[in-house]
Amino acid sequence: MKTKSSIDVNAVFNEKLPLVKLLPLGLQHLLTMVGSFMVPVIVGSSIGLDAKTIAYLVSAILLSSGLAILIQVFGIGKGIGSRLPFVMGSSFITLGPMIIIGKQYGLPTLFGSIIASGIIIVLLSFFFDKILLLFPKVVTGTFITIMGITLAPTAFKDFAGGEGTPGYGSPKNIIIGLIVLLTIVLLHKYGKGIIKTLSMLLGVAIGTVIAGFMGMINTSPVSSANWVQVITPFHFGAPVFKVSAIITMTIFCIINLIQCFGSFSVLDEACETESSEKTIVSGLRGQAVTQVVSGLFNSVPHAFLNENIGVMALSGVKSRYVSITTGCSLVILSFLPKFAAAITIIPACVRGGAMLAIFGMVTAAGISILSKVDFHKTHATLIIGTSMSVGVGSNFQPDVFAHMPAMLQMLLSNGLFSASIIAIVLNLCLNFQTMFKLRRLQSEEQELIRETS
Repeated sequence: MKTKSSIDVNAVFNEKLPLVKLLPLGLQHLLTMVGSFMVPVIVGSSIGLDAKTIAYLVSAILLSSGLAILIQVFGIGKGIGSRLPFVMGSSFITLGPMIIIGKQYGLPTLFGSIIASGIIIVLLSFFFDKILLLFPKVVTGTFITIMGITLAPTAFKDFAGGEGTPGYGSPKNIIIGLIVLLTIVLLHKYGKGIIKTLSMLLGVAIGTVIAGFMGMINTSPVSSANWVQVITPFHFGAPVFKVSAIITMTIFCIINLIQCFGSFSVLDEACETESSEKTIVSGLRGQAVTQVVSGLFNSVPHAFLNENIGVMALSGVKSRYVSITTGCSLVILSFLPKFAAAITIIPACVRGGAMLAIFGMVTAAGISILSKVDFHKTHATLIIGTSMSVGVGSNFQPDVFAHMPAMLQMLLSNGLFSASIIAIVLNLCLNFQTMFKLRRLQSEEQELIRETS
């Protein structure tokens, strides 16, 4: 196995592929994003929007996700965008506050809070180099591991047919989910060439075909959708800026930013590379910029999708051109409402089978990062054990915080937030001297580089 220092990063991320390979690889990433496309559906249905408006929001997320990917991969100027093969989609972390703001104030205030909080995070991004000191491997590894663990139940519910549906837990849902999962695993293990590369796509395709023959797919949303539609800025009116909504959204977007930071470690682990501090800061700033763009186009905050990094690990292809293909495809498809409707009819059990494999890769990436931590010198056992216990506990027993104010309930019942805060605080308390020394060494190294350049 090659070491990170021996990897040619340009060769890994700038591999040029023929169109005949790019298109199916891009489609594979696009299908992996289906879960994130459901965020506007959940928000819309929760605040009482009609089917036509919800369909418009789905098309809006296709457009904004495509633009977000292209901004992140191509970059703007020197400081916006990581230029790494990330795929971006809707953030589930901001789901709760979006529903609350949408219900209480309406869509113009919701999108106003998304735009304003994005601008605030862009301003904060100029201090990211100092903030990154809070996230050594013991913190990021813990965060990524807990991320995979807390995402698994969502995949498992879909695996059984989707919680709350009439057929939830039925044998046919579980059998189809197993077929998808086993197809992905077996093709990844025994497949050769393009078959191995497209293991996830083929698993989803086989599962969808079987579900179709079993009468589990309702095509009426596709037939009733328009053929062409243009997404315009401020479709629901000029944005409204309310301080309380902006503060709430900003807090949750900062949590989302922590998840995005962890994605760099997931990518590094999958690709055997090491992202520089400058690349990470540019990527996080790019994420904030894409959030502003999303608000302008009636869409929701984005996050780096770790499941798509899992797809990279499964396929073995890490080229930026695949992400570019995915981004361009999303922009084009945003004009075709029938495609947006088609995405939403893939059965939950098919998505769940694929997601179990992908979220497993995310968890494994976190464990791999933790395996590189020095457990004897960094109080790692205490930091990891305590933060993961709190994270898992708060995620699976949210009723503990039922008597807290609404905002604290949303924050503390989020396992990612709880685990991150505990890990950061414990690391600060137990490893403060080490962090201070590391910062001093980094400053001296940067000063030496400036003097010799």
